[in-house]
Amino acid sequence: MTIRRSSLLSARAVATAVVGTALLAAAAQAQRPQFAPTLFWDSGLINTPAAWVAPLGGDIAVNYTAMKFDSAKGPSAFNASRATSRYVFSLSASIYGRAEVGITVFESDLRNGLFAKALVWDQTDGIWRTGILHYLPSVAVGVRNVGSESGADRFGDTRTAGLSTSGTMYAVATRTFVISAGDGDASNDIGPRPKVQLALNAGMGNGLFKNDGGFGTRYAKSATGGVFGGAQLQFATSRYSTLSLIAEQDAWDVNLGASFDVRGLRANLYLTELGAGTGNGGSLAYQKIAFSLGWQTNLSALVRGNRMERVTEAYARTAEQLRQQIAAGETRVKTLDTQLKTMQTAQQTDVSAQRAELERQLKEEQDAVKRLQELLKAREAPKKP
Repeated sequence: MTIRRSSLLSARAVATAVVGTALLAAAAQAQRPQFAPTLFWDSGLINTPAAWVAPLGGDIAVNYTAMKFDSAKGPSAFNASRATSRYVFSLSASIYGRAEVGITVFESDLRNGLFAKALVWDQTDGIWRTGILHYLPSVAVGVRNVGSESGADRFGDTRTAGLSTSGTMYAVATRTFVISAGDGDASNDIGPRPKVQLALNAGMGNGLFKNDGGFGTRYAKSATGGVFGGAQLQFATSRYSTLSLIAEQDAWDVNLGASFDVRGLRANLYLTELGAGTGNGGSLAYQKIAFSLGWQTNLSALVRGNRMERVTEAYARTAEQLRQQIAAGETRVKTLDTQLKTMQTAQQTDVSAQRAELERQLKEEQDAVKRLQELLKAREAPKKP
């Protein structure tokens, strides 16, 4: 019996390791929040970037932003003709889940600036590490407004006099916390991802985050010298939809907003510069409303459909069925083992045949559990087709 119990414990350890590894890997991916493109540039909160890159290589994001201005304020001090609305278009792409590159088009005459970001460390890199590496936030460095539009301001206007924002550099750290975990079942309403996640964001930059062209409080009421920070609270509202509530200090003022995403289609509404109030004539520092529409998808999925998604979902269902069968088999093994222990202590003389039968059943159940474990191990996450 000692040998049989050791085999049983070994089988249980293998099952725990196999299932645990699969679940932890899924949890690591699930704890990556989603970030929309900012108003005019790369992914992040509202104006500020986040240490995040779309996890799949070939992910692309398209964003269109409209911001309302008061034509009675600002033109004479900053440029000859500031329109009552700004419309800005941006396009970005992910490279191997570690870099993001893109272009922002400011005006109908195709004035534009390039941007790029590199994810130096992803917090999920530290899941299997110990010590400080386990707790490190994600860290990224990036550049905005690469090109000749040195006069581009933080509102997407490229002809603001006195500015020098070309080649804006920044560094940012982002840490995500799971507030309410999902139940890990890929078949439920929200899938395996967490129900609620909180992302905290902080960083520093020059240019677009710091340069005000010498206008001081006429450009912004609450400048911080290039330091920015914020938070995003994200809710999984269904399997394919997400609601995000956002607050930030973008190095110029406080902004609030909300973003709703359904299968990659995204709508965002923002109220910017809360601390500026209604402002004064000859000033750009006053409250504004901005609205943006976006779409995020993957080039491979766009060309070949949702093949990978279907394969992944099928794998998740099969793995869940195998885990249930393993659990049921282990329960039967435990019951048989208990019965054998009871019979060992009995003093009857006619239990030999019953004991032999129970030992046979125990061996069959152990073999069945082992086969299921081997099948689960063989059905690791499929490679991309």
